Amino acid sequence: MTDIFGIDLGTTFSAIAHLDDFGQPVVVNNPDGLPTTPSAVFFEPESGSFVVGQEAKNTAKVSADRVVTLIKAYMGEIHPLEFDGRTHTPESVSALILRSLAAYAEDGTGIKVERVVITVPAYFGIREREATKQAGEIAGLEVVGIVTEPVAAALAYGVKLRDERKTVLIYDLGGGTFDTTILRISPDALEVVAIDGNRTLGGAHWDDRLVSHVNDRFMAETGADDDPMIDEYFSQHLYAEIERIKISLSKKERTTLSLKHGNDRAKIDITRAEFEEVTSGLLQQTKDIVDRTLAAGREKDPDLTIDEVLLVGGSSQMPAVTAMLREHYGWEPRLSDPNLSVAKGAAIYAAMSAAERAEIEGRGAKAAARYELPGANGRAAEAPARRVTNVLPKGLGIQFVDTSGPEPEAYIGFLAHKNDELPLRETITAYTFAANQTEVHLRIFEQGGEVESRRPVDNREITPDGGAVIGDLPPLPADSPINITIAIDPEGLAGIEAEEPSSGKRLALTVSVSVLQAEDVAAAKQMVRELVLES
Repeated sequence: MTDIFGIDLGTTFSAIAHLDDFGQPVVVNNPDGLPTTPSAVFFEPESGSFVVGQEAKNTAKVSADRVVTLIKAYMGEIHPLEFDGRTHTPESVSALILRSLAAYAEDGTGIKVERVVITVPAYFGIREREATKQAGEIAGLEVVGIVTEPVAAALAYGVKLRDERKTVLIYDLGGGTFDTTILRISPDALEVVAIDGNRTLGGAHWDDRLVSHVNDRFMAETGADDDPMIDEYFSQHLYAEIERIKISLSKKERTTLSLKHGNDRAKIDITRAEFEEVTSGLLQQTKDIVDRTLAAGREKDPDLTIDEVLLVGGSSQMPAVTAMLREHYGWEPRLSDPNLSVAKGAAIYAAMSAAERAEIEGRGAKAAARYELPGANGRAAEAPARRVTNVLPKGLGIQFVDTSGPEPEAYIGFLAHKNDELPLRETITAYTFAANQTEVHLRIFEQGGEVESRRPVDNREITPDGGAVIGDLPPLPADSPINITIAIDPEGLAGIEAEEPSSGKRLALTVSVSVLQAEDVAAAKQMVRELVLES
């Protein structure tokens, strides 16, 4: 077994996996005997304890002021949450989920969980990826890698290939995010060609649409004047029923649910066609993203063809997804262990990272061989390692000042672009704006829309408040050169270096930071360490 675990930190469900003695990726069951755990956290009142999983999810509406769900949607954002005098962030809440996963994995395997690889949606930007890494650090884990969910799923699928070469499109519809990724898979490499997605589109939004529709029908059929969704117990029951119905309608054409609120009762039939009509706009959004991904891929390779389509994520199992892909593109998509492939692929990526680290550290072939990947017959020695090549999910730029007009105007100059191959390193020379500057502010922005825009308001700043500062410079005349280098590593985390040539003053800035600074991470780590995990 490897001592590095792979974690699928999902919006609605999470899972943890490792490679067994035969080199096979295995998902560790939670204490309920299930491979996935709801990404829900319940904070016990005034006790300093917390619960993660199904029990927390079961009271998400009834105890809405004590339960956190769908926290991944806020990763890397300023989103404070107060519980019993403690201020939590999306990173610290995610750390509690990670801590729970690590605890039951230790119990299930007997291996101390210290080093992990964590997955992120392909369309997560630099700030969200760094926030995910920080969540692992807050949980007391060493995060040795960040891997995108489609790449992880492709590893779980593609690791069985021997001599085949395929171009695969991965349609990944999870609980809260949607991504599409085009990859070229070969025996020795996995190359990401193009990605796109929406970090706020997922199965939970299908649930919301159906809940609203069923609630409207209940009110119409009972003649209720007041919205029963105001009642948290009714809301909790309806959401639980909708989850069941959605799964049922993936297998049947019709299902029924019974609802009661006060003296009002109704038995409501829901058909698959009705469900698909109510949510058709959401499905269309995924098609638009598929179209954009194909267009981006064909910009790189006009002869690009898709050999296979893999469905990943629990919500991709809805029949409407397959029907849409078949009707519009002529594809026959296949389900590739949609609920568990990401966690399994993360475990494989963890093994690859361990093998690479063993080689780098010069521990010899014997150490590296421990982490070889599984082959077609399940034996570790049968499969070659794969080189993984990623692309940048969003363009990255620096704010400059245009002085050519009547008034100075700020604009974004992009140094790296969406779907650029990683790793990359680019250097430009910029110039100071005013005379006698003794400091220079660098403000780094990430592409905010589908296309690059020069306007700062259309993009998202990822540097801390006020930007990064090169200080203690000699008084500089206007138009003094500043050399700026951007380097983005294979996992999409970025660093910026700047140099003022005359003084040699340098600034190394890790811009792959979330809103949390180092001292914030340390404080959150201490807070999370003091909380008690209830089993």
